[in-house]
Amino acid sequence: MTDMTACSPHETDKYKRNGPLKRLVTSLGAQRPEPSGKWRDRGRQDMVQFKTRDWLADDDAIAPSLEKWQRAVDLMTELLGATAGFIVEYNDRLGYRAAITSTNDANPYAGCDSTVTGLDTNIFCRQVIAQGGSFYEPDARGKSEWADNPELTEDGFCSYFGVPVTWSNGTIFGTICVFDCKPTQYSDTLQKLIETIRDLIEADLRLYEQFQIMRSISLSDQLTGLNNRAGFEMLAQQKIRIAKRYHHHIGLIFIDLDNMKHWNDDYGHAAGDAALKAVGTAITASIREVDICGRIGGDEFAILGYVRNRGDLTTIITRIRNVLQTARLLVPGSKKPIHETPKISAGASVFFEPVKETLEEMMDMADREMYRDKNRNR
Repeated sequence: MTDMTACSPHETDKYKRNGPLKRLVTSLGAQRPEPSGKWRDRGRQDMVQFKTRDWLADDDAIAPSLEKWQRAVDLMTELLGATAGFIVEYNDRLGYRAAITSTNDANPYAGCDSTVTGLDTNIFCRQVIAQGGSFYEPDARGKSEWADNPELTEDGFCSYFGVPVTWSNGTIFGTICVFDCKPTQYSDTLQKLIETIRDLIEADLRLYEQFQIMRSISLSDQLTGLNNRAGFEMLAQQKIRIAKRYHHHIGLIFIDLDNMKHWNDDYGHAAGDAALKAVGTAITASIREVDICGRIGGDEFAILGYVRNRGDLTTIITRIRNVLQTARLLVPGSKKPIHETPKISAGASVFFEPVKETLEEMMDMADREMYRDKNRNR
């Protein structure tokens, strides 16, 4: 068995660069879980929950902070004389992935691409998340609780100190931590230094939260809570770029609330608004987490996502119609009692990879399909 008592910067090269920590190292171009597109001004708690389903390091909005975080992690690693330093992002569904890794020569993972370490893997950061507080392991060698920790057994990191990084509501974003291939005895002063750097990172997260709240307001439709046209088109363009890169098929659904004039004229404009809200609610309840949706016009809605075939889109449309069949519109001040439910016309188009159509061309094609459906239903 290899002796892992200590390792110099040169000796670290003997450990494989594709080892367990490679799962954590950031690559901004890596594919990631896509946001659902349900941008809403639902308060900070929901906004943070939305972001914990994504890797923040992949969001262009945080890029200026990442440059600052990189300098902080490099300085932290240098001051502690550590083998490696990281800011590790935590996702309660997906696992762990580093947002930042130190660039010093001793770190065998500097510049490596990222994959994700699963939630069940017994790594040091897992202890920080479980405790919700700082965790220090000066020397993990020979301790049974770390016998299956790949950071020790495969990478040779026997010392670890990490502190949690949190969002403003206390939800854990991840950790900032240092690893060493030799036992350590960090003083209270050095530990406080890392905690101070953590505070600076959390200040950036607060700014990011405020930015997301303002962006959500500007890209949301106030009536339905869905994306407005600008928000939908922004997210759709992101989806299309990723589809081209990873060879996904794209599906687009165009939806129109039937007889909008009837709702406004016969029941009143409040009823017309209620019908639009009902369609928005039905769409939200029927799409998949990875789909995006929006209200793109007065009575028009759109949904875009990755699909296998047209059947995926047909399933979504059927779900929406089923939800609407059970909708009950209670509108105080309506001109007369409402004994009907909103009905829709829907068109669906699939764009198989390699996707060559622009978003405008896709929407035109789905719009034409929607009008064919409307004419069939007359």
